[in-house]
This record gives sequence, structure tokens and C-alpha cells, in this order.
Amino acid sequence: MHRDTLRRLLNALIPYALPLPALAGITLLTPQWPGYLAGVAALGYLLWTRRLDGLGQQRLARCLLVVVVFVGAARGDGLSVPLALAGLLLVGLVSAEPVLVKALETGRLRTENLAVRRAGLERMQAPRWPYLAHTALVALFHATAALALPAWPVLAGIGLAVGLGAATVFAAWRRRAVAHDHRRDAAVWQALVDAEPVFAIHFSAPTGTEYHVGMWLPYLERLGMPYLVILREARCMPEMARLTSAPIVLAPTFGHLEQVIPPSLKACFYVNNGMKNVQMIRFADITHIQLLHGDSDKASSYNPATAMFDKIFVAGQAGIDRYLDNDVLIPDEKFEITGRPQVSEVRIDRKPIKDIDPPTVLYAPTWAGWFNAMNHCSLPIGATIVRGLLAHGATVICRPHPYTTNNQAAARQLALVEQVLAEDAARTGRRHLYGRTTSADMTLVECMNAADAMVSDVTAVASDWLYSEKPFAIIDMMDEGERFTETFPLSRVAYVIDSSASNLDQALGDLLHSDPFAGQRASMKTHYLGEFPDGAYADGFVEAARRCVLGEEASLPVAS
Repeated sequence: MHRDTLRRLLNALIPYALPLPALAGITLLTPQWPGYLAGVAALGYLLWTRRLDGLGQQRLARCLLVVVVFVGAARGDGLSVPLALAGLLLVGLVSAEPVLVKALETGRLRTENLAVRRAGLERMQAPRWPYLAHTALVALFHATAALALPAWPVLAGIGLAVGLGAATVFAAWRRRAVAHDHRRDAAVWQALVDAEPVFAIHFSAPTGTEYHVGMWLPYLERLGMPYLVILREARCMPEMARLTSAPIVLAPTFGHLEQVIPPSLKACFYVNNGMKNVQMIRFADITHIQLLHGDSDKASSYNPATAMFDKIFVAGQAGIDRYLDNDVLIPDEKFEITGRPQVSEVRIDRKPIKDIDPPTVLYAPTWAGWFNAMNHCSLPIGATIVRGLLAHGATVICRPHPYTTNNQAAARQLALVEQVLAEDAARTGRRHLYGRTTSADMTLVECMNAADAMVSDVTAVASDWLYSEKPFAIIDMMDEGERFTETFPLSRVAYVIDSSASNLDQALGDLLHSDPFAGQRASMKTHYLGEFPDGAYADGFVEAARRCVLGEEASLPVAS
């Protein structure tokens, strides 16, 4: 089992194992207080590691800690009626948390980095107070049982929680009962009006894809304008708050969007073709700009859904041509060639590869995709590719796609690749880079700059690598054969490896020694990545973004 898969499994199981030390202490020890102390410690651990939202997902673990007290009381002097009643009510309260939280969230929007001023009772009714309050009551329940104290303080706390919960649910029912009630969260609305964001970034995607926004933030922030991030899923909120200090608002439903579009907003940027984009794009008085999160010859880079946006930013002419080549007809005026600013940090190196001994090669396999037609992942032959690179004397940097371990087969294949590298490093002393070093400690650009050549799949990484003008190989995992260069034009200046790796030695010989495509990469680079000065490459994107946000007449200096 791959270590990332094992880590996720342990992370999911640990909360349910936490009651076991408490249960063991209560049933095996005399006195029982170490077991009760272990129960309180387990609650503290849950709060510390999961925070409030994560704590709310561990209802079963907290209910099991209540049951532990029942077991301890049965072993000791018996379970008193007040303590039994308190325990049953606690289980009921914890189980009812989803209803209470939903009621508290009715008419209230979640935000980060936004100065929201709430008054009086509204400030006290934070949507996640049940998680903290009920966990504190479970801890008090343990302390009461451990010290043989009267149960009335626990019952009083439960009574207060029940009263507040009932009032909360009733108030939410009343708000929902009002016909056509589309009232704004007034406090959030006022905070947004005061913040005066000029543009927004709309994001709807699975957890783990927040980096799609992160890759654009440094360049959008160079506009020097206040902006807003609109999230559609709560699960992305923590990571997005880590990425930016700009205001973030969660608008999960179609109706919520109306509450987060202040009058100052002029444009909205998108980084994917998520289904919820269509809900945002209906606001016709703002300019909608599609950036996508990668520029490649994959089908996702010529998705017909992209046609609905007012502007489509592409890195170079290839980004326009691939729509037409795949019968996706979009008016030319919608396209804007902006370059791909992320590659501005990639170092250009025109030194002949044959003069580098030993060469360092980046192996950058993509992920398995959502469906077979998108599966360009070369990891099924990854170990063979790496052994071939080692046979040519290369030092290897392995940087897989962040989604690789979502697929168990790909995770196993990646583990085999890393095992081959580890064994070779132990035998030869070559300093291969892989695992956490390349996936967490190094950025993709740092991996590129550390390499002299690259082997990759059909992926945006190949387009980004082209900026360096260094040699690269692409793996034809779809068995396109002679059609491969037509389907994926970038491969015309790459050394193509077939899906069985039968031509691996020849391709690696061209890649690492003769490099016959050396003279053709510069023109392909212009075709794919635009023609912008190397020293100010990212300025092309910044200026285009500024024009789209402020209007075609805008011509202001670029913030450094």
C-alpha cells in the first residue's frame, strides 16, 4: 500500500480508535481516573487536529466516549439515573448537530479575511458553536463520572444547549417560512460593499485542487486591485484561506451568488470548466474571463463549454488553433494571447545536451484522469522508463501529478518507480529526487530548473517545459502512433515513446545525446507560449488582465 494511501486511511481511522485507551483504562485499572483522563485527552486531540469543522465530522467518536462512561459506571458503583439521563441526552445532542448547524447557517454566509461586523445576539450565534459546546459537555461528563460529582451541572448545561438549539431551529424555520425570502446576509453584504473588490475569482472543484487558483494569484495580485474569492464548496475554505489574504466568501447555492456580487465588481476570473460556472456567468454586467489551470493538447484545453465566457486567455496561437482543429468554433475576438506567466521563472538553457554528463532528467507523469479518454498516465510503464534513464547514466527527478495517489493502481506504480530510484541511489550513490522532496518541498518550476531534459505524458507540464528550450520526450499512452503528432502537435518537437516502451532506448538516445529537434523548439515555443520578452514575460498576462477588468482603453503601468 502506498504511504499516502496509508496515511489517509490512518487519518480516517484514528478518531474512532481514540476511545479505546479510555475504555481500556476504565475497564482494566483501579482507580479508573486514568481512563476518564484519556477520554478528555481524546476530545482535546480531536479539537486540536480537526478544528471545529473536522470535530463536527467526528460525531460517532464523541458518542463512543459517552458510552465509555457508561461502561465505567457499570463496572464501579453503578450508573445513577441523573448520569444516565445526561449521557443519553448528550448522545442525542451530538447526533443532532447537523440539524443545528444547518439552522444556524440559514441566512448566514461563511467568510474568511473579511471584516464582517455582527451585532448582539447575531454575533453569539456562530454556526459552529454546537461542536464546541457539546464537546465541552462530553468532557464535563467524563470529569463528573471520574470525580463522582453530582450530575446536575452537566444536566444544566445540556438543558441550556437544548433550549438554544430548539430556539435556533425554530428561528430558522420562521425565516424559511417567509414567502420569497431572499434577504441578504446584511453584515456580509455591507462588508463586501466596504471592501470594494474590482474583480472576483470563482472556484468550484474537489478538495486538493485549490492550487489551480494558487498558480494565478501572484499575477492577478500584480493588478494592484482589491479582489474577492467566491467559493462554492466549504471543503475548500481552509486551504484557500492559506493561499490568500483577500476576502473569501462561501456561496454554495445559486441564490447565494446574488448576495456576494457587490456594485464595485467589474470582472470574474475562472480557472476550470466546473459545472457551477454557469450559475455565475449569468451576471451579464461583469466580464467573465476563463484562464484554465493548464495549457496543453488535452481535451480539457478545447472544451466546448469554454465558449460561454466573454474572454478566453490562452498562452499562444496553439491555444486558439486547438479549438478550431477539434471543431470547437469560437469567435476569434474572444481569445486573448497572454503567455503563461507561471513559466517566467523557468530558466532558459540552450546548452547542448550532449555536453552535459551526467544529465539530470525530470520524469513528470500525469494522473489517470476522470475517465479513460483522459488517461494519459505513463506510470504503468514508469519503472521501465526510469530503468532506461538509469541505463543512460541519468540522475532522475520524479515529480508526479498531485492527483496520482487518488488512483490505487497509479499509487502502486509510483511506489515501484520510487523503489527503483531508492535501490539505484543505494547502489550507485546517485542523488535521485522523489517522494515528498519533489511533491512538497520543491515546486514544479524548481524541479524543471534542476533538470537538463524531461520525460512526460500529454500534459500542460510539457507546454511549460517548452519555455526552457531544453529537450523532452512525450509518451504516447493512447497508442496513437502516426496520428500522435496531429492529435498532440507539441509532440512534433518531442521524442515520442510508445505505450509499450519498445522504442525507449532509441528515444532516450535522441533525448540525451543527439537531440535532432534542438533547432525547432524555439519556433514551437513561440507558437505555444506567445512572443513576449523573456525578462518581462509575465507582463503580457498582467496587461491583458488589466484591460479586461478596466476596459480596452486602460493602459496603466504594471505593478511590480
